[in-house]
Amino acid sequence: MTGWRKLRWFFPVYPKNIMKKTRACRILQFPILVLSVFFILSPASVWADSDPREIIAADLLTVAEPGSEAESRLRVIRLMTGDGSTGYGDYLEFGLSAKEEEETLKRLVDRYGVQGYKLNIFLTDPSMRAVGEGHTVIGQTANYVLDAKTRYWPGRALYHREGFGRIWQGPGKSGLVIALQAALLDLTTEKSPSQVRLCPSIRIYRESKAERRLCTPDEIQQAVTSLKKAGFTAVRLELAVALDDEMKARGECAPYRYPQEILSHITSLMHAAKKAAGKEMDVVVAANMNLSTDGMTYLALRCERTGVSLLENPMTLRHLPEQGAASKEFSQPLGFGGDYHTREDFAQGIQNQVGTVLVPDAGIIGGVEILAQTADLAKEAKLKMAPVVQGGPLSLLTVARSLSGRKEVLWVTSPYQDEWLKENGILELPLRMEKGLLVSKSCVIDETKFKAKRLVEIENSIKEK
Repeated sequence: MTGWRKLRWFFPVYPKNIMKKTRACRILQFPILVLSVFFILSPASVWADSDPREIIAADLLTVAEPGSEAESRLRVIRLMTGDGSTGYGDYLEFGLSAKEEEETLKRLVDRYGVQGYKLNIFLTDPSMRAVGEGHTVIGQTANYVLDAKTRYWPGRALYHREGFGRIWQGPGKSGLVIALQAALLDLTTEKSPSQVRLCPSIRIYRESKAERRLCTPDEIQQAVTSLKKAGFTAVRLELAVALDDEMKARGECAPYRYPQEILSHITSLMHAAKKAAGKEMDVVVAANMNLSTDGMTYLALRCERTGVSLLENPMTLRHLPEQGAASKEFSQPLGFGGDYHTREDFAQGIQNQVGTVLVPDAGIIGGVEILAQTADLAKEAKLKMAPVVQGGPLSLLTVARSLSGRKEVLWVTSPYQDEWLKENGILELPLRMEKGLLVSKSCVIDETKFKAKRLVEIENSIKEK
């Protein structure tokens, strides 16, 4: 047979009873769809009673009349629930203008960017990894936010990120994560005593409106002597900012090696600190994760001859294998992990033998729960840990509670620790220390010395529904 066949349309014929059932199903489909969309999109407060423990407002508190640099930089987050409870956490100002800082905090508590497969996310932090998801704080209970699990999208996430740190990937992450977590824990947990050694961190430079200069040996000696009289048994010298400015002025870029004149000045400061500390205090030197292998080796040899107890964070995470190989050339104890974001990073560092002390940043690693798990890694590897907190007394106490009594923890480091021990200051109940150990059960700010600004709150109309 040749030629084109005539097309014949074939329509299947169903029995009449089946056709009636199909029409009935189609009639019911639209109402069901409408009801589904209503329950999905409508807020829970429309069809369920709100929990009195839900967080309904967040405030930012700053010291009204600061009398020191520590007080001028201190910021307190206050969360308020429907039943009148309040939770407090704090951080240190990190360089944003007042307006930008307030906008950042609003995003922190009210507009998390959902991470994972979504495109509309807030990605300004260079440490951001395309993982996890965010959780809104306002309108939720503290327990819900703390216990919320990250959904795992197979094939869409480079790393399955755990920990509280997944909740925020914006500027000031290190301090803001611990500040928010401290406020949430303040709403949910009972006040328990802490027993952990403290190590105040001091800078090796002085800053004024006109200039930034390196400290003299006498200035460092006086600062360490003052901390020793206050009862501290360890001190940390930060080799940051000023030295970075000096190297940039010379046309250098990281990773680099300090020239001999800068190394000589650093050595004189270490000698001054060690002289004031004596045998009763440990002296720690913290680099800024900006050294090359030669730069780390030269500085480590100077620290070794001076009697420094620990050299922290000489190199970045991306140079982990090189640091492991170069560290075999000297016996100076090294701390690592200031820019590590996951436990797997520390596992790799332990495997490559890059140091003997884990030095995680409590905010970058993802909060106190992951910090405790990192301490477990140190214990299994028979190493020590010395975490860093970029915050004030409330954040410091939160981290100290989570690590209280653990033998693998050498100390907890944070700035301005001596300021948080003072009586008749901005703290109604300051921190207490005995023989270098933090023994406080709680810490309370004096709200009469702070000024508050409402950041975000749930509208009354929504709460009344």
